Amino acid sequence: MGKVHGSLARAGKVKSQTPKVAKQEKKKKLTGRAKKRDTYKRRFVNVTNAPGGKRRMNVNPESTKN
Repeated sequence: MGKVHGSLARAGKVKSQTPKVAKQEKKKKLTGRAKKRDTYKRRFVNVTNAPGGKRRMNVNPESTKN
């Protein structure tokens, strides 16, 4: 039988120490057709090209590759 990492007496120590934070009310996420429509708008309608005419995921206009 394999050994357990650390004693089981300390199990859940960190979770019990963390302060409880109440959940915030958030706006309802889009589902189905509406979500597809939103992603289409974000990708193809409101296109912002990075330097060089390429679309990149995490665009940082200050730093460009040399």
